[in-house]
Amino acid sequence: MKYRNRKRATEYLRENGILCGNYRLAQLAMTGEGPQFRYWGRQTIYTEKDLDAWIEARLGSPVSSTKAAPPSDKGHNGELIDEPSESLLSPPTRTTRHRRRPRKQSVLQSLSEREECA
Repeated sequence: MKYRNRKRATEYLRENGILCGNYRLAQLAMTGEGPQFRYWGRQTIYTEKDLDAWIEARLGSPVSSTKAAPPSDKGHNGELIDEPSESLLSPPTRTTRHRRRPRKQSVLQSLSEREECA
């Protein structure tokens, strides 16, 4: 069994048609969406078998013509859907925007304000 570090794993994925970088593979590992990996000390390593399984899982079903709708456009019953229903959408991650902090005054501005008050 051949083990590959993250850099060699991305090279293997690119050779097999998956455009992916080291940083993206690290992000996928954090979210659990990437291929299975193991630790060798602090280093993450991948097997070719796990990388191939992840590639196969990402592939869609075979299509005979370009007129066939992609699988993501079909609902649970196989019918086409225009917009996702509320039950399929996840809740918003942020409800309000962060307010910007006021800028600090420069030393010259604060001195001139003190002089004006006196």
